[in-house]
Amino acid sequence: MLTKVRDLARERADCVGPFLFALNESMRQTMNIIKRLLLLAPLALAGLDHTPAHAANTARQEHVQGSIAYISGGVSSDEADAMKAAAANYPLTLELAVAGPQRDPYIADARVEIRDLQGNAVLNTTTEGPFLLVRLPSGTYTLDVEWNGAQKKRTVQVAADKRQHIFFEFPRSADR
Repeated sequence: MLTKVRDLARERADCVGPFLFALNESMRQTMNIIKRLLLLAPLALAGLDHTPAHAANTARQEHVQGSIAYISGGVSSDEADAMKAAAANYPLTLELAVAGPQRDPYIADARVEIRDLQGNAVLNTTTEGPFLLVRLPSGTYTLDVEWNGAQKKRTVQVAADKRQHIFFEFPRSADR
């Protein structure tokens, strides 16, 4: 009887053996895939912990010239949004655009000079985008802005408790 049980077990093992081998091979492949995913998951999740590259570029460095602090930028829409949010911390915001039915929000490389009442230059810089945020002491200032051969001039009164947003619109080219 014992031999009959052994023979029956062998027959069944012979029938099931190839199935178990295929099952083991399939399980090994599945386990290898799972292992790879588990090894790569921390790397993928670590990337989520960092700010995306386009958002990282939105934070502009504040510059200081004499006692005047300023930030310039706003070329991309994300950076423009960041500049608009940061404007709450600066009493003077200059916004530069090209005139016409379709404004070009990406105006940059404008020369800006800000002078006090005595005519002393307190800031002389070139913009890095359409926005220039300036932290000035209270007083009256003359703004001289030049872009693409065109010049604009404006006088502004700056106060610590009141934000000024000055908009300059330039022609597409100096000959228009």
